[in-house]
Amino acid sequence: MKSPKNSVLKRTNIFTKYFLVFALIFVVAFIALGTALMVLVNSYEINEKTNLLKENATALSENISEMLIVNDMNSSYSPDKALICDSLRTVSNCIDADVFVCDVGGNVIICKEQTGIGAYATESMVCDEHAYFKMDDTVIQSVYEDSISVSRSVINGKNSYVVGVAIVAPQYSQGNAYEKGDIIGSVFAVVEVGATSLVSSVTKAFLVIAVVVLLLAFAMIWLTTRKMVTPLQQMSQAAKRFAVGDFSYRVEIDSNDELSDLGIAFNDMADALDKLESSRRSFVANVSHELKTPMTSISGFIDGILDGTIPKEKETYYLKIVSDEIKRLSRLVVAMLNMSKMESGDFEMKPKNYNISDQIIHILLTFEQNIEKKNIEIRGLEDMPPHRVHADPDMIYQVIYNIFDNAVKFTNTDGYIDIKVKEKSDIVEISVKNSGEGIKPDELTRVFERFYKVDKSRSLDAKGAGLGLYIVKMMVEMHGGKIFARSDSENEAEFVFTLPKGK
Repeated sequence: MKSPKNSVLKRTNIFTKYFLVFALIFVVAFIALGTALMVLVNSYEINEKTNLLKENATALSENISEMLIVNDMNSSYSPDKALICDSLRTVSNCIDADVFVCDVGGNVIICKEQTGIGAYATESMVCDEHAYFKMDDTVIQSVYEDSISVSRSVINGKNSYVVGVAIVAPQYSQGNAYEKGDIIGSVFAVVEVGATSLVSSVTKAFLVIAVVVLLLAFAMIWLTTRKMVTPLQQMSQAAKRFAVGDFSYRVEIDSNDELSDLGIAFNDMADALDKLESSRRSFVANVSHELKTPMTSISGFIDGILDGTIPKEKETYYLKIVSDEIKRLSRLVVAMLNMSKMESGDFEMKPKNYNISDQIIHILLTFEQNIEKKNIEIRGLEDMPPHRVHADPDMIYQVIYNIFDNAVKFTNTDGYIDIKVKEKSDIVEISVKNSGEGIKPDELTRVFERFYKVDKSRSLDAKGAGLGLYIVKMMVEMHGGKIFARSDSENEAEFVFTLPKGK
């Protein structure tokens, strides 16, 4: 037996499938509607026809009972019967039915065909065709029991609707076998079963309208299905491009529905992938550079010491440079490892209550040399009261260190760094503002992205790989806080973050 895994499913076009499904629904609906309409129209037409037959047959029955004497209910010619025959012919033509008179046994004794000289010549009121008619006993019995009968029966080999009305003896005559009120015969009106003129007209009109409506419906279904499927086809094409690294393709959106929401989400995903790919390439380039430069320096200095190119008295100086470069590599590796742990949820937090004001002052002291070198004014420390937070001290140390590192790095000579700590309900807000070149508006929302580094003019002195602020953001958010950057002017930049208030 062939394994299901090895079986090849026949590919189906979603446009064709949807179009055929909707088209089939419309066709079935129209067939059902047309059938119901035909049944209703046919039923209405039959009721109207049988009612008309009953009215005329009843009128003929009353007329015949007055004109014929009881003993004259036979097929022999008489002037009175000739008049009745003329009446039958007139009524038959008006109601489009075969009307004739039968005796009590169901034999035809007067028909509409025997008019004029032909009846007189043959001395019979029954034509050759009607002479062989014989009404069914059940129909005759129904007429006798109810005086009037509406039924469906086979007449002369044809399936027909039959209306029969009893002819009642009008009066009692001496020597007659019947008394007043006795049934002496019956009038029958017969219509062949089949599509009536009204049903035929309605059917033709419905078919014409149905064809027009279905053509319009098919056109609308085609357009609607095409509109539904086009975004999906575009997404399929985009996904194929994404697979080979091309994230430039976007889905065209020209509606406001669920498909447009899907298209917007797809384009947002494409934007995110494009940014991620750009960041990845930048990260690879930056990391490669950051790794290559110190490794080249380390290799060169060590080779110089080993081959004697560097004199003995300079070995300590160059070994210190090698040590600094190794520490720089270590910091880069640690940053990447921390980022990986935080993204995977393996980074363990150890929060506790402590005074963040002391931590800020302590971290600033580590930048004392660079601060004095650039003659930077530190504001906000002179009146900073203690503020307690509930956080992991080591993680927040790295957060504050990275923010101060950026502030000191980008503050202009003779500039300032303004530090503010505020308590708001259940949070503590820390703000670090520095003078110097600000951050462009289009970069404010991206400075915390992974691998992202600000524009070249602001990053000339930067030696990181674009991970510092991304890790800072992750650490702050792991504490339930928020962090953002703002630059109200071209000469200022500010970083603000919040932490839970401690006890």
